[in-house]
Amino acid sequence: MYDLKKIIEIEGPKLSSELIALIVENDKVSEETARKRLSRLKDPINRIKGLFSDNQTFFYHKKIYKKPEFYDALIESLELSGKKYYAIINSIQYHYGSINKDRLPAFSFSPTKNLKGHKRIDTMIRELIDLEIIYDNGNNYELNSKICPKENHQHSKSLEIVENFLLNQLNDWARGIGLTSYNTATYYSEFGKFSWAYVSPSYVSTLVKYNKGNIVPGFVVADVLIGNTKNEVDIDFFLKKIEVLRSITTMPTFLPFLVTDYLNENIFRKLKAKGIIIALVDKMFGHGYKELIEALINSITNAGAILKNNPQSYLNLIDSINSLAIGKTNNLRGDLFEMAVGYYHGQKCKSLNIGKIINFQGKQREIDVLAVYENKVVIAECKGYKSKISKDEMEQWVSEKIYLIRYWLNANEAYAQKEFVFEHWSTGGYTDEAVEYLRKLHPKKYKLEFIDSKKMLDKSKEIESKKFKQILKDYYMIEL
Repeated sequence: MYDLKKIIEIEGPKLSSELIALIVENDKVSEETARKRLSRLKDPINRIKGLFSDNQTFFYHKKIYKKPEFYDALIESLELSGKKYYAIINSIQYHYGSINKDRLPAFSFSPTKNLKGHKRIDTMIRELIDLEIIYDNGNNYELNSKICPKENHQHSKSLEIVENFLLNQLNDWARGIGLTSYNTATYYSEFGKFSWAYVSPSYVSTLVKYNKGNIVPGFVVADVLIGNTKNEVDIDFFLKKIEVLRSITTMPTFLPFLVTDYLNENIFRKLKAKGIIIALVDKMFGHGYKELIEALINSITNAGAILKNNPQSYLNLIDSINSLAIGKTNNLRGDLFEMAVGYYHGQKCKSLNIGKIINFQGKQREIDVLAVYENKVVIAECKGYKSKISKDEMEQWVSEKIYLIRYWLNANEAYAQKEFVFEHWSTGGYTDEAVEYLRKLHPKKYKLEFIDSKKMLDKSKEIESKKFKQILKDYYMIEL
């Protein structure tokens, strides 16, 4: 008789369909008999159910549970027979191991609301968290390092920033030609019970319908894939969403766009055959856009090294944005504010790190700018938007970030003997209550400084760069 326990222990985890085929072939029994034998498997063989097509079960030996070989086999099985789960995993992997929680549903083909025959995305995420395939890390979902050992937080962040930038450009283009209405676009929102990166109603005559005399608008929906090598698996989430919506007869008319920087010929043909509008950035927004987003991704990903060793490239990047970008770029400028602060410190410090993630005492924090000087370490928090920082925000910064980061610095021999300086930069300034709160603080073990737009202008005079001073004035100190 075929020794199932031995084969699973030696060869590794297997799906029930493969085990049934092996039993039938080796023992010459029926599939029903093979299934009964599988159902009688006990410790040390464990199983996972509910993730795979055709009610298949994943069998594994308990000694490898949650080890790399367990996850390797599980991910391979999901790719084969659990494609909706694999799409979630693959999307996080595409984003270098981390993705914002609000964005992940758009990169899956699982509904955000109840839809007959489909499991909701929130249920699937909980199942993946329970298996420790992904982790809930506050604002982001992250892949287990045993699955994605090359996680790169800054690279993930660069894709998020550039995706947002391109979606804003798409919106300006669409409303500029009258395809959509002004102020109707939503981002990472629902259409047809699925999440999309971009959704906007359209009243173009060929898209609208009429129901009992009432106009029913069409919709423009879009997803975005940029900054990484793309294969057919990477676009499956997009095509499957469209396939489901087209099968629903009551669905409003919609135009699907895929915003991307590059596609190989096979993927390009596949999308065209499905009636997808392929928004290649160079073709849609103008020559040079592909190079611009490549420069953006590279600059954000490697910000510390670039600002320290080649700061002119940051100034060149700002020039490129000004010359190529259509519409408003306020959000992008805000996202790049920590690079502006990094540029200032990079002119003076010994080493520089942008967007560093620290893990200490089981907690994780992000440091916007970490600048190491001869006798001090500067930790800068950067808020590059118009709204004023409130007292509550400042209290949270002091109690949750400064507290933990200071202990992390003290535990690091390279920093422990230096002075600690915590800076808070805000282009929108601070409320009166926040200023009063900060002035009453008199920390003995570190120095605290809050920097509004006027103080930024003073600091810009400390470095000899007229271009940088102009950038601060144009982008971050409009009121001056």
